[in-house]
Amino acid sequence: MKKSAFILLPLLIVLFACQSAQTPAKTEEAAGEKKPDQPLVVEPDKPVTSNTIKDINPPSKESKDASTLFNRGLELVQAEKYAEGIDYLTRALAADPKNARILFNRGNAYYLTKDYEKAQADFNSSLKINPSDTMAILYSGLIKYYKNDFHGALQDFSNAILKSKRFSKAYFNRGLVRGQLKDYKGAVDDFTQSIIIDPTYGNAYYNRGLANFYKKDTMNACFDWIQANRMGVPGAQKAVDEYCEKWKR
Repeated sequence: MKKSAFILLPLLIVLFACQSAQTPAKTEEAAGEKKPDQPLVVEPDKPVTSNTIKDINPPSKESKDASTLFNRGLELVQAEKYAEGIDYLTRALAADPKNARILFNRGNAYYLTKDYEKAQADFNSSLKINPSDTMAILYSGLIKYYKNDFHGALQDFSNAILKSKRFSKAYFNRGLVRGQLKDYKGAVDDFTQSIIIDPTYGNAYYNRGLANFYKKDTMNACFDWIQANRMGVPGAQKAVDEYCEKWKR
């Protein structure tokens, strides 16, 4: 079972109590107690793919070259030709070495190939140029999450929320980290905020249900799973069938 990221990213599935970035272990169960088997998911947002690198008037030859290389690099990354895309983005950086957007997108390409060290280096460099880039902060947190640095991930997701109060996925992922740290009340609070921002966020309902279940609030867990099931979240039906008979309508 692999770990998770949606939106343009390969799925990587994780449990609240995963131990390894590659082969997460299931949570231990009390004697005779079953746990829902649908895992939580970590979700980034879409990478920055705008064709505009930055406004320059008049554009220099170097910026024109960087823009052409940047756009071709994005096309290749989106076509999952990662090595070629990284090569074009590297050449774009040679023409425009202080461009945060190029750095971020090359970092995203490394991230997609699970080269987390190089991805983190690019996100760090991007943030030095643009410290307010919540996307780069989010991805930095995701890398730390996958490396089981939950406290580091928590700090990054909190920083992203501080800079962007309506960042639903940052709340979602911080809720996931809090679940890993067994702060289930904090996880419920974050998943709730994620839902307030985006009421269509089915996975937030499912995972809030799981956090409620772990804090022994089965009634609210079931209400969340019933809603998640209505929204077509995989695994929600099984959770409802196994734990929510008395609350089904």
